[in-house]
Amino acid sequence: MIGLVLSDFRGRGVGAALMRRVRQVAREEMGLEQLRLAARGGVGLEDFYGRLGWKEIGRWPGALRLAPGGDRDEILMILEL
Repeated sequence: MIGLVLSDFRGRGVGAALMRRVRQVAREEMGLEQLRLAARGGVGLEDFYGRLGWKEIGRWPGALRLAPGGDRDEILMILEL
C-alpha cells in the first residue's frame, strides 16, 4: 500500500482508508472470511498493515531481489474478516 500512495500524500490516512474499504468490500460484498497478502520487508509495511489488524504469518528472508545486494524479505500476512 505504501507504494500505492504518492509520497506527498503519505501520513494523511489515504492508505488506511483504502485498506478499510478493501476490508469492507471483501467482507460485505464478496463474503470472504480472510484476506492474505505478501509485502516487501524493510520499508515499514509490516507496521502499517499491523496497525490495521493484519498479522504476520510468515517471512521469506531475502526472497525479493530489488538490485544486486538489495535483497528484502517477503512478509506474508493475513487479516481475519
